[in-house]
Amino acid sequence: MGKHEQITITRPLWVRVSDVAHWFGISRATVYRAAARGEITIHRQRGSRVNADEMDAWLRGEPPSSAS
Repeated sequence: MGKHEQITITRPLWVRVSDVAHWFGISRATVYRAAARGEITIHRQRGSRVNADEMDAWLRGEPPSSAS
């Protein structure tokens, strides 16, 4: 890689629940508790996943979106 090349890391749209600690710094248990309270939605698509934008909004303390 050259001296002036940049590495771009693209954030995924969907994050596996097992990967939330890596992307958001919280445990899987925290995600499942938030889902049980209706604060976020866990989608069952090729495993258990959450929408990254929904996770960001939840972590900022925003109310759950009715669009999910």
